Amino acid sequence: MIWIYNRIVKHKNHIQFSKQNIDVQLKKRFEALPNIAATAKKFMAHESTVHAEIAQLRSGYSAAKGSEKVALESDLSKLLGNLSISFENYPELKSNESIIHLQRSINEFAEQISASQRAYNNSVLTYNDAVSTFPSNIIASIFGFKEEVYLHIITKEEQRENPDMNSLL
Repeated sequence: MIWIYNRIVKHKNHIQFSKQNIDVQLKKRFEALPNIAATAKKFMAHESTVHAEIAQLRSGYSAAKGSEKVALESDLSKLLGNLSISFENYPELKSNESIIHLQRSINEFAEQISASQRAYNNSVLTYNDAVSTFPSNIIASIFGFKEEVYLHIITKEEQRENPDMNSLL
């Protein structure tokens, strides 16, 4: 009888542990994604600024005359030189790499949360089997153990909204 009671309690505790793992994964996602998105946004803004400067210099060049063309050519050369130095020093720091990292992170977090939810449901299955099968169901009813509900979606108390990636980028 003691062995059966302790086994049921262990299964119940494993459910709580699995539930906490889901919360850990959700917190991890909600803390990391905004930071990754902010980094990607900075790279996108930097590249956008560089492209705008180049476009402005190119359009000014076609309308410029004589010494103005030389000055614009000099400005363009300086801008492209700085751009080359920037890429040589930081070859991996491009906005497309940041966006790819963001997409991979989103997928990884979704997979981790899904795995945590499967682990929770497996814990519920094991516990419910212990509570509902003979002879442990007798001990469970004496001590008031009830079957747990599977996690299909997160309840409203635990639900966290996904970050709005449009507002982050």
